Amino acid sequence: MALYKTLAAYGLMAMTFVSGAQAETVLKLATVAPEKTPWGAQINRLAEAVAEESEGRLKVEPYFNSQLGTENDTLAQLARGRIEMGLFTVSAGAQQAPEIGLMQLYGLYDSNDQRACVQDNYLTDEIRERLGSKGVYFGSWAEVGNGWFTADRPVRSADELKGLKVGISVNKINSAYWRAMGANPVPVSPGEAASALSTGLIDMYPTVYTFYIPSGLNKVAPIVTEYNYSNGPGMWAVSQRVMDRMSEEDQAAMKRALERFTSKGIMDEVFAFEDMLRQMHIKGGGQVVEVTDEEIVRFRDKLPPFWAEMTAEYGADGEQIMKLIEEGKANCAP
Repeated sequence: MALYKTLAAYGLMAMTFVSGAQAETVLKLATVAPEKTPWGAQINRLAEAVAEESEGRLKVEPYFNSQLGTENDTLAQLARGRIEMGLFTVSAGAQQAPEIGLMQLYGLYDSNDQRACVQDNYLTDEIRERLGSKGVYFGSWAEVGNGWFTADRPVRSADELKGLKVGISVNKINSAYWRAMGANPVPVSPGEAASALSTGLIDMYPTVYTFYIPSGLNKVAPIVTEYNYSNGPGMWAVSQRVMDRMSEEDQAAMKRALERFTSKGIMDEVFAFEDMLRQMHIKGGGQVVEVTDEEIVRFRDKLPPFWAEMTAEYGADGEQIMKLIEEGKANCAP
């Protein structure tokens, strides 16, 4: 009898372990970011938040450094429910819903604080609705960083951009922007930027400090002109199919975890990392050139026709998004 009781006890323990294992849902999270970066730290923090809010029922399993594929590929898999979560640029999101690319139009905002306010308070519901129908649940905003001019020369004025060969990643917004600035956009992949600069195929490769320094591009193009031509919003995403399969309790837990991330908070973290890299560049003998307020105005004077062109590209969808952006700008401090 004692033997039977012992076996029964072991059986009960085994059943408990099995049910506990079944209760934990593992969610693969795809990202191109390395772990030892602000984005890696944010991903790990999100994983902790999801576990905490779900009381251990949900476990986020990050895959850093493009282990699951490029961001366009992994976002497409996420939309089909094959990957559960991810950290992506809005550019990748535009592969699913092209019109949301307008949310990263260059030069739209008077400051990053204003952009953070508009994103959180005016654009979140819009992007969530547009991506939701494509199989992507928009969780909250993330951040890529600030784009600057990098070259072997200063580019202090709009006039100096005229005819300049600028290396770009090809998309409608990039191509139209540089044409509006009077430059000659040349398709160049990030991995080819250094050689393209060295051979004269391009004169300038605008980019973010988080690529410029780690890639070694600053050795070929040692001068940064700090005209903040672009701002790069990103996004935390969950497969809509995966969300729909979750219990109401787990959906609520996931949403609470994502709500811990605000645009301003994540921007501050990324910008602090950018500043650290900037100081490394200067200490290593690199040059940083600042642009006067007058020249910033001259750069920005060229932008309204570009904004109008891109808005018209998406018809009524474009008009709706730009209306929200303008409303937000009017109500958010510069």
